Amino acid sequence: MSSASCGSDGGSGDSAANTHVGPVSFELPEGIQEAYRDAEREGGWVAEYVDNEESAGAFIGVWRFRETPPSASAAATEMAVQVRASGTHPGISTSEGGDVDIPGAEDASIVNFTLEDSAENISGRWWMLVDPEEDVAVTVEYYGSDVTEEDLDRFQESLTLDSEQSW
Repeated sequence: MSSASCGSDGGSGDSAANTHVGPVSFELPEGIQEAYRDAEREGGWVAEYVDNEESAGAFIGVWRFRETPPSASAAATEMAVQVRASGTHPGISTSEGGDVDIPGAEDASIVNFTLEDSAENISGRWWMLVDPEEDVAVTVEYYGSDVTEEDLDRFQESLTLDSEQSW
């Protein structure tokens, strides 16, 4: 069961729920709800959140690496290979956004991406959060046709990694 409850209360649209998935936490934007969670899974998508299961308006996912990559850059490379092989992101085009400071992450970087084969204009970002000493590596993904650059920046400000938290 999710530690976050999120539902629209008809308020200002600025409220968010704090969500924890294993060692990572973030503010879940209003209107986005948990669709899937399996934190016991040893690798792959362990949690997914959507605004509407019928569209690609907004999607947040948490990926758990089966084996911890040595760096955020290596995690980014592995992530791109995984999604291309799985077919979950048809026509994905990625560009590394560089290192980023995420509280608790020993090493963190971002990758911006677009889905070029989609009928809608879909873009998003991956945050690679790695703490090799604690054997923790997570990718958090946020994308959708309704997601703006401001949404991505605001979401990034809420991301934290606590390597002491178990899955």
